[in-house]
Amino acid sequence: MGRKPDLAVRERILQEAEHVIHLKGFGDASMDEIAEACGMTKANLFHHYGSKAELALAALDFKIAEFHARRVEPLCAEANPEQAVTVMFEQAAKLFSGNGCKAGCFVGNIALEMSDKDEAFRERVGRFFAVWASGMADCLERAKASGYFQPSLDSKATAEALVALYEGTIMLAKCRRDARIFKRVGPVARSLLEQHKVVDRRNAKMGPKTPCGC
Repeated sequence: MGRKPDLAVRERILQEAEHVIHLKGFGDASMDEIAEACGMTKANLFHHYGSKAELALAALDFKIAEFHARRVEPLCAEANPEQAVTVMFEQAAKLFSGNGCKAGCFVGNIALEMSDKDEAFRERVGRFFAVWASGMADCLERAKASGYFQPSLDSKATAEALVALYEGTIMLAKCRRDARIFKRVGPVARSLLEQHKVVDRRNAKMGPKTPCGC
């Protein structure tokens, strides 16, 4: 196992590894390509990470933390959770329009390629989606407790449905090369929350806007 690099070097390596693996897939991505993207020799890259699998798993861990900060925490901080969901789909539409819908989801791609081949990858991918869904469920549960949503809202099932809609939309957009599907599915995702929203909120107060822990 390689020596753990300092934080700045580690972040650069993991970002570049994610980018290369995202575009080419784990099987086709090489350590030579990742090292070149990082601006270092392959020997130096192996000094930090002992194998491509070790590096890819570390990149998945890095993605879990990054995605939680970028997708889950805004939902928790947003006074209007359904608007946060709308923004999530709008941002995806813009991102996938920019890359021609070719890359897909980094974690979703890894899940399809590696989950049946390597238990460590299956576990990491499962953790990613579990952290995402449970984080959103916690946010929705707090909003429900504050009176923003009706007691009928099933926070866990709704969070899992939102994750499934988002990931499924990415796959459809990639297969069809059409980012407009995010704009069609986004309102459907939003409706999962709106149908449980308390209409009269004059006496309802949202809880503190603190990031949810995972």
